[in-house]
Amino acid sequence: MSTKHWIPSLLKVFASEFANRSSRFIDAYHKGLNGKQAAWANKKYHGHCVLPDSILKELDENRIA
Repeated sequence: MSTKHWIPSLLKVFASEFANRSSRFIDAYHKGLNGKQAAWANKKYHGHCVLPDSILKELDENRIA
């Protein structure tokens, strides 16, 4: 398979992953998380589009400040 056939597909995957990650960070900031908390939540919920409403409780339980 030539390069010009798979590069557009790969770029779509990267763009989608970037969009989802950005969406989770935006959601984290809307929920009042700081940068460290947002990064932790983003890593934990990498397969989700948004963070759960219980994220603040989870941060307290895991002592993420």
